[in-house]
Amino acid sequence: MSKSFSAEHEQLGRAVTEIIVAYARGLDESRVTSEATPADLEKLFDEPLPQDGIGADEILKCFTEDIAPHAMQIPSPRYYGLFNPTPLPIGVWADALASAINQNGAAWRNSPSASVIEARVLRWLCDLIGYDQESFGTLTSGGSEANLIGLKCARDRAHELVRDKGVRAAAGDLIVYASEQCHYSFEKSVDILGLGRESLRKVATDASFHISIDALREEIERDLSGGRVPCCVAGSAGATSTGIVDPLDKLADIAREYKLWFHVDAAYGGALAFSEKRKQRLRGIERADSITIDPHKWMFVPFACGATLVREGGRVLRDAFDITPEYLSEDRGGADVEYDFFRYGQLGTRRFNALKVWMALKFLGVRGYAELIERQIDLTHYLSARLDGLRDFERVGQVETAVCCFRFMPDEAQALDETERDRLQRQLQQRIERSGEAWISTTVLKGRRALRVNINSFLTEQRHIDNLVELLGREGTKLIQERSRQ
Repeated sequence: MSKSFSAEHEQLGRAVTEIIVAYARGLDESRVTSEATPADLEKLFDEPLPQDGIGADEILKCFTEDIAPHAMQIPSPRYYGLFNPTPLPIGVWADALASAINQNGAAWRNSPSASVIEARVLRWLCDLIGYDQESFGTLTSGGSEANLIGLKCARDRAHELVRDKGVRAAAGDLIVYASEQCHYSFEKSVDILGLGRESLRKVATDASFHISIDALREEIERDLSGGRVPCCVAGSAGATSTGIVDPLDKLADIAREYKLWFHVDAAYGGALAFSEKRKQRLRGIERADSITIDPHKWMFVPFACGATLVREGGRVLRDAFDITPEYLSEDRGGADVEYDFFRYGQLGTRRFNALKVWMALKFLGVRGYAELIERQIDLTHYLSARLDGLRDFERVGQVETAVCCFRFMPDEAQALDETERDRLQRQLQQRIERSGEAWISTTVLKGRRALRVNINSFLTEQRHIDNLVELLGREGTKLIQERSRQ
């Protein structure tokens, strides 16, 4: 490396800035999806391990010509897929700054400002959702890890010996209850925690996909009668498939009645708390023992960053995870131990993810976030109304956040069985994807395939929704014409 360290940063910084600006400038016109197949991409990147280095200019050229064009254009205003938002520019550059100073946020002595910033960000998030000053939390890689941490706290609370002796020390099988709409990470979590996947009770939902309180009570009573130990009930605040929010206050009442840990997966919907107009939908979330919230979803920070918040504070997390390795056991007076975040979860090495959340919150503030979230919900209701006016589409469920589910049901579909109707949804989604004009997803609701649109991007405008509706109608018509010729 012949150049000085700072000169190399200067050269790369200018080049990368130009790439990012050009990418952002072209988002509205670019294809959302690549036309390349996996085989095409394997061939494109098929090369042996480099033995000699090449120049940065050549590497960046590969990025602009081969990598970026074949990426899913998640920041596009026409990406309507999963909970993957357009990242705020300040969050993108915060990531670069975090990489530059390369802090390991495990122990305070190794990351003084990073650790204190993380604690402040967690305080802000706790304040946002209505927790009191005793609460605390930890940043995570995302909602899956955050849910795992919440369920571990629930498992350990159910029996004081489980952490050290294992689940064999429990008085009976520990059971977790969640909606049939719950995220797949719950099933993984009960497996990882040694409870077994059969310990997760997926409770039936009503016609609008909210968890049924009556069905939940029946499940709990059945397990109690069978000698099992109800451990935790989890509510959804922004379920992945539908965006719905469970009746959190009623779930809190059930948890209190049966002395269960109450966890809320608000990875997506927790951001409703920014909006005075919409936060009422989260009523009862402040009664949860633990909460998952993902800044990399509806807070528009770059991947990856989630959080677990705990109502009773850091003591609960430390009871579940604390340990003192030999190389971190020197006497430091104890004043900084509360900022040693390796004590609050399973991660050792921890990226300075708090920086992008801290910067984003300072940049937008509560009111700025509220404006973006309310606008996206309004656009989703606009989409819903447009679909209601189309003969060939029928909505499924209701709009509670920025998610709208529907089915393509033209007259020709009436003669099809449910399996073929499901196939019709997949075929339309695939046509939309291949067009490159937008990307939407599908999901399964009450056993039937449905189309799903989530307005993720703060760049999306009403004209994009109008274009999407026109695209759905146009590709739907072509699909029926093609099927009639088969």
